Amino acid sequence: MKHLILIIILGCISFSVKAQLRLEPKQMVFVPTQKPNSIYYHDTLYRGSQEFKYLFYKTLDKDLIALYEKHQSNKVWGNIFTTLGTLATTAGIIMATNGSDKTAGWITAGSGLACTITGGYLILKGQVNLAKAVNLFNDRYAKTQVGIGIGNKQAGLVINF
Repeated sequence: MKHLILIIILGCISFSVKAQLRLEPKQMVFVPTQKPNSIYYHDTLYRGSQEFKYLFYKTLDKDLIALYEKHQSNKVWGNIFTTLGTLATTAGIIMATNGSDKTAGWITAGSGLACTITGGYLILKGQVNLAKAVNLFNDRYAKTQVGIGIGNKQAGLVINF
């Protein structure tokens, strides 16, 4: 019976998991990698916000820039809270198990844990804002374009997908 339940669970998971990430040629794609801020655009993998920041700013789109700046703010504050929370949790556990002041140690450890969870939440919200920015960029700037040109004894039609 346990094997049947495990097979059913693994079967359900296998239907929802994709083996590869589809990379559209003309669209920006948010890529989950070891470095969390990675974007693939026009055959280039941009790792980190300093590399892809100009892609958002060159559009001069206020909504896109606002989402990018929210992402940056959430990422920075999330890293600060996570670091401080980790240090406070470690110091609190050391204080509580060392025997000096157990109550203050557990209070410090608990508040450090809460700070770490808050930092993780902010980092997650930053990734959500970056994904929203990528989707907004694709909706507004990665569309099919048609151009007609007429010159001296020539005419042309250009379609970009």
